[in-house]
Amino acid sequence: MKKVLNFLKSILLGKYCALIFAIIAAIDVIINYSYRVGYIFVDGSLFNGFSMTLFILTIISALYLTGVAALNLKKSDTADKKAIHIFQIIAEIFAIIIGIYNIVNMIVGKSESFSAAVGLFWKAFPVWFACVCVSFALFIIPNISKEKKKKTLSAVLSVIMLFTIYASIFPIVPFEFKSSPAVFDNGEGYSVIFATSDKSTAYIEYDYNGKHVKRYDENNGRKIGDVKVHSIKVPYEELSNNSYKVGATRVIDELSYGGRLGKTIESKSIKFNNNFGDDINILTISDWHTHNKLAKKTISYLGKYDAVALLGDSAPGIMVENDIVNYLVDFAGDLTNGEIPVIFVRGNHETRGEMASKLSTLLKMDTFYYKTSLGNYNFIVFDSAEDKEDSHPEYGSMDVYSGSRKRMINWLETLDNKENKKTIALTHAKEICMEEDLSKEAYDKLDKLNVSFLAAGHEHISKFIKSTPYPILIDGGIDANGAGTYVASMLKLTPENIKVISVDSNNKTLVNETVDWRN
Repeated sequence: MKKVLNFLKSILLGKYCALIFAIIAAIDVIINYSYRVGYIFVDGSLFNGFSMTLFILTIISALYLTGVAALNLKKSDTADKKAIHIFQIIAEIFAIIIGIYNIVNMIVGKSESFSAAVGLFWKAFPVWFACVCVSFALFIIPNISKEKKKKTLSAVLSVIMLFTIYASIFPIVPFEFKSSPAVFDNGEGYSVIFATSDKSTAYIEYDYNGKHVKRYDENNGRKIGDVKVHSIKVPYEELSNNSYKVGATRVIDELSYGGRLGKTIESKSIKFNNNFGDDINILTISDWHTHNKLAKKTISYLGKYDAVALLGDSAPGIMVENDIVNYLVDFAGDLTNGEIPVIFVRGNHETRGEMASKLSTLLKMDTFYYKTSLGNYNFIVFDSAEDKEDSHPEYGSMDVYSGSRKRMINWLETLDNKENKKTIALTHAKEICMEEDLSKEAYDKLDKLNVSFLAAGHEHISKFIKSTPYPILIDGGIDANGAGTYVASMLKLTPENIKVISVDSNNKTLVNETVDWRN
């Protein structure tokens, strides 16, 4: 027993133990902060404010252990008092528990939460690092007895702090495109969307009717220079079967009297093709939840396509701009190379996170419900938004999507199909609206509009529902045919019918159906 106690004492009360555990606790602080996307679930299971209480206690633990480490280095008699030892052991055990808690958080969040966590980490890093450096400068370095070690550590810390300050003011990463362009149909024209590695201004260039046209990503005459995601509106007719290129200029600093600009980059010339004939292949993808690579592998089994319909849920949420860059813009750019149109359907997970309210501005889409066409075929695009009541605790009182859905149904009622064009509806959730009365109104109106087919996602299953008056495809997504699988689909449109094919990531065909157009 005595050996065990001595062993525990050496681990928890050794000369440098407090310093080591202070570093662990400091790391716990920033990891806990970075993975705070799960706070609401933890608080809902235990009690409101539990996660923030843990976070504050972690900070207190780090500060206390830093103070004890300073006393130990100073060889102060205070450090040997029983009360100090008791609280030191409590703080060290707490640091271990929070470390385990953070690891569990990462495992539960899987890779899907990694992008948001990295974004939140770098957002908090300058403040966190400054606090760590100041703590070392005030408590640790002055109490190091050996002068040579003290000077060496001081010099290293000074260099690191200067570099951090420089990096926070001046760019140190290469300036480059982070995605190929993607041409989103916004219902009124095209939004040409691409991303850069740093904040910049952006433009598109092309020739139209014998004139050179240059359009900027701007707002009422002011170029937008504080974002990485760029979107530039172009009328349908100006981009139709035309060539274009995009460019961007790095913005180092935006000031009252101009800005400090950096490097300008330009893409190669891109030929956009929307000259559709009677036969059109449309790729539909849903619920990839950051699994770009697996989704693209599955898509490769479906063959060539002329347009892409993204049915929503690119990531668990869009906490930071890089979530949009990596899992929506870059994904769409990889699938199309800016050469064919993209129809975007917002999923319920694109309504979550700090960037959710900015998504329509970044994509230059006034609403996420609209009507468009590809050749001779019409598409009605819905925005089912969230799948729970606005009052659900998961949303933290940030949602009013019920009003948005009511406005969407009012808009739907204004549509007609007097020419009896062949029409398909696209939505994230097959119910269209979570409210039963609004859902029924939507379905009844689609019937009146002579819609022939509805494609949806959301449920992470692959299913073809043969219902009247129109069949419904549930388009799979991640884990749709077992854990770790992915399912994507192709709609092959001809004047006679719609051929629907769904395959999984093992190249297994799950759906092979034909839908006749309604007369």
